[in-house]
Amino acid sequence: MKLVSLKQNYNDDAPKPSDAISDDYYPGLFLGEKQLEALGIDVQRVGVEMTMTASVRVSNVSESKGGARSMSFEIIEAAFSPKEPEKDAASVLFPNEKK
Repeated sequence: MKLVSLKQNYNDDAPKPSDAISDDYYPGLFLGEKQLEALGIDVQRVGVEMTMTASVRVSNVSESKGGARSMSFEIIEAAFSPKEPEKDAASVLFPNEKK
């Protein structure tokens, strides 16, 4: 499965909040204490990147005559892990070499 960026620009669809640091934003997900405990996640620093794997169920679909579309999902199951650094070609071809 290929991961793609979900980055949006405030100038595209939404007004930029006065406290925004940049012109970019991403969709968010809020997890309460019960969900964090179930996932076994310790609170992380803001900005730490993690990988999420989830099973979802479509809960709402919207299509307008103008062509705008949206979907909402319910998260059925999820798991988080530290984000793995991307491997460079040299480390794949020569795994025993030290940098």
